[in-house]
Order: sequence, then structure tokens, then C-alpha cells
Amino acid sequence: MTVTFFSNFFNHHQKPLGDELYHLLGDNYTFVATIPMPDSFSKSGYTDFSDTPYLLASYQNEENHKKAIQLGLESDVVVIGAASLQFIKERLKKNKLTFRYAERMFKKSNWQKLNPRAIINQYKKHTVYRDKNVHMLCASAYTANDLKWIMAYPNKMYKWGYFTKTTEIDIQQLITAKKNKPFSIIFVARLIDWKHPEIAIELAKLLKEKKYDFELNIIGSGVMENSLHTMINDFNLGDCVHMLGNIANEQVLQLMQTSHAFFFSSDRNEGWGAVANEAMANGCTLVASHEIGAIPYLVEPNENGMVFKSGNINDAFNKMERLLKDRDYCDQLAVNAYQTITSTWSPKTAASNFLNLCANNSHSAIKKGPCSIAETTSSNWFKK
Repeated sequence: MTVTFFSNFFNHHQKPLGDELYHLLGDNYTFVATIPMPDSFSKSGYTDFSDTPYLLASYQNEENHKKAIQLGLESDVVVIGAASLQFIKERLKKNKLTFRYAERMFKKSNWQKLNPRAIINQYKKHTVYRDKNVHMLCASAYTANDLKWIMAYPNKMYKWGYFTKTTEIDIQQLITAKKNKPFSIIFVARLIDWKHPEIAIELAKLLKEKKYDFELNIIGSGVMENSLHTMINDFNLGDCVHMLGNIANEQVLQLMQTSHAFFFSSDRNEGWGAVANEAMANGCTLVASHEIGAIPYLVEPNENGMVFKSGNINDAFNKMERLLKDRDYCDQLAVNAYQTITSTWSPKTAASNFLNLCANNSHSAIKKGPCSIAETTSSNWFKK
């Protein structure tokens, strides 16, 4: 089976799955990058993977571009994300097995679903393929909601996502090592409005008022940086809230392993949120907003993580306070989360499930995790 994966640029969030598919398929697997990595990502510490053996940079020269077009037509299976459909134009005419993958369509608001221009735009992108051999890998638990609204991909939508690197660790030893240490919370994101770093600082304010022994480490940079420093000073949080700036991904993972909780406060604009995978895989208990695309797929509330109503600081505080009050409960959630990511939502499982899905002519017999049937997600799914 030959499989080709098209996307914009290749990065550390795509490499773990690519490595697994290459392990299973060898030279029958190709990842086509259609643009170079933007400077903003390079400056943020993203690794250059240009020497990856299965990577084809279609933008580098005409020969590579022609090869990408050929793969788009001749491969047994094609997966295409943020890339031009011109690469698979002829494939679509021949109705060959093709998978799109996408985050939710209506990120800004559900009111977009009533905008005729938005509906027509999404119809042209997706609904026109409802009767074709084109299927959808939902890289958000809310993708199916949006696609059902525009009547696209009926009975052809499957759970998907981003699959970060998983490393086998002694999870019990990791938990034991931080058992008697002050409670440490980590926040990792660009410091921009829809990531809501201000909620993390408001949370710290409430925790300090309750006289909890904790620290909050904020990693990232962005336009809100100065206003966040002002908040920290105004709330007198300098002794417990630390802004660390940008640090390398490997250092972030190490900090996750020594932290007790990961606070993830993005709103519905967070299509997936791969840091959720990383935190769970590194023994850091997740406290996350319910609107983040990954959360309904990855988290069973109160079993392998905590979920709060998006934007609700009081709900976020209540969930975090429970972890501070019951450290054994916090530890058990971390263990369960590690098991979820390293088994059900690992790159290895995703690669295997995807090839099984293709071999079964896109009728999924998988009951859980990647490539299982994607149903719509209710607005109150997290209230358990």
C-alpha cells in the first residue's frame, strides 16, 4: 500500500506519526510539505526536519512539485490537510480513496453557521464530496458538528488529531519523585488573546488568596506579555508566578514531568492543542477548557484529567483546588492520562488504526481512539 500525506510544512507534531507510518510502509510512505517552515515558527524553536527520509518538499523545485502531483494521483491512499487541492485534482476526478483532515470549520462562533457566505464557502470545500470516495479525519472533537451542519461526509467521519512523541517512562517513579514537593502548575502557549493566559494569572490570584502553596510557570511569548507582567505586579504574585519566555520543546517536556498540573485555558479557536497530548504523556495532570478541540477525545473528566467550562474562572479554580486538596487523586489522574496517551492515542496506535481503516475500505471496525467513528460532541459533554 502506498500512502502520501500532504500538508503545509513539516514539524515536530507530525513527525511521530510519520515515523510510525514510515516504519510500517518504508518507501511507500511520503510526506509532502508544500511550503517551507515560516520564520515565526523557526524563531519559536521549531526543529528543522529537512533530512527526514520520507519528506518531499514540493516547493523546492519543479522536479519535486511534479513528483508530488504524481503521488497525488497514483498513491493507493492520500491524506490531505492544509494544502492545495490542486495536488489531488486528477485523483478526485478518478474517485480514488482520499482522506481530508481538518480542525473545526466554524472556530470563531456558532453564529458563523448562519452566515450564507461562510456556508457557501464550506459547501464548496466539503459538501460537494459527500457522495465521493473522500472521507474526513476529524482533527477536533467539534469537526463532526460543523460538517454535519453542512451535510458533508455522511458516515465518513473518523476521530483523528495530532499525535505527539511518546516515550516510555516509569510513571510511578515520576509521580513519587514530586509527591512531597510544592504544587507546581505549568502553562505553555503563545501569549495571545484566545489562549487566555490571563485566566492562568487570575487562577493564581485565587489560589494565593486561599493561601495554597504553589507555583505557576508560564512559558511562551506574545503580544499579551506586557499586560501579563502588569497583572502579576498588580496582584502581587511575583513570588509564585514566573514568566519563563520561550524555551526548547525538550525542556518543556522535562518541566511537565516535574510539574503536577498543566493548565490549558484556550477557547474554541484552539483547533486541537497538542500540548494536551504532551502533558498527559509526561505525567502532568491536565486541567483544560472544554472547547479545546482535543479535550473531548483525550479526556474522560475526573478519570484522566479535569475539564472546566471555557472562560469560567470559578469552575477552573474549583477543578484546580480539588487537585491541590487531594494530591493522591491528582497523581492517579496523571497515571491514567499517561496510559491513555501511550496506548489509545499514541502515534503507533494511530498509524496502525489508519492502515486498518484503509484496508477495510474505510468502514471502521475500531471502537475507540483514532479512526473510530466520529460522532457530534454535545455542548455539555464535560459535565460528568
